[in-house]
Amino acid sequence: MEGNMGKKWHTLSVFLLMVLTSVSYGQKREIERAVASSEVPESARNWLETAYQGHGKTKWYFQTDGEKEVYEAKLKWKRNWHSVEFAPEGDIRNVEILIRTRDLDQEVRENMFRYLSGEYSSFKIDRLQIHYTGSSSALRDLIAGDNTGPELVREYEVEFVGRKNGVSTLWEGQFDKCGNFMEKRKIELSSTDVLDF
Repeated sequence: MEGNMGKKWHTLSVFLLMVLTSVSYGQKREIERAVASSEVPESARNWLETAYQGHGKTKWYFQTDGEKEVYEAKLKWKRNWHSVEFAPEGDIRNVEILIRTRDLDQEVRENMFRYLSGEYSSFKIDRLQIHYTGSSSALRDLIAGDNTGPELVREYEVEFVGRKNGVSTLWEGQFDKCGNFMEKRKIELSSTDVLDF
């Protein structure tokens, strides 16, 4: 009898640990598909045309992670790749700008790397973006070259592989404007993806 109770408690403990781990870290299963610009709300297209006057080719996508849905425009602007997210009704949500680690301010890089090297035996950053949120006008000013507006919130979104106890895992981490860790989500890979570095 006690043996069965012990097994049940063990099973329950493992289940609760799995649930708590997934709540603490979350998981990211993003589905993205290309869409024609005609499928995108007119207000989103108008905002993009006004903010990025004279831009080159734009690729539009519809994205969902099971909870939120967004339209995303991807384009090159002033030698950097930009991703602009819009809510399904067309309101702008954020602007992300792809950068390299060497483009980070020293304090931001030091804080970010201190966290990563403290958590993992080794790590590799795959993708680094400055993530801006704010009002529609503040984000438009950002595109025009003014990134100092008080309404503008700057954070960093980092996709990285972290190796711990011999296991490599792909994460999406959020860091504040100073490079301090905020949160992370595990990125689920298909069985054909391999993490090796």
